[in-house]
Amino acid sequence: MGESKLGNSASYWILHMSTIILTANLWGMYRKEWQGVAKKTKYTIGAGIAIILLSVVLVGIGNSV
Repeated sequence: MGESKLGNSASYWILHMSTIILTANLWGMYRKEWQGVAKKTKYTIGAGIAIILLSVVLVGIGNSV
């Protein structure tokens, strides 16, 4: 459904998939599913979220140029 609403461009697919991943991870943090894991795992999840957010910003900049 998300793809049909956004269009067929590759950048829209990237934004759609990153939204799914971010929502799932943030929902897991909210529901405390990551409680009790090693600190290294939490840092890895945080780094992954930061990389996804950075990539979304870069795709946005690329689309506006």
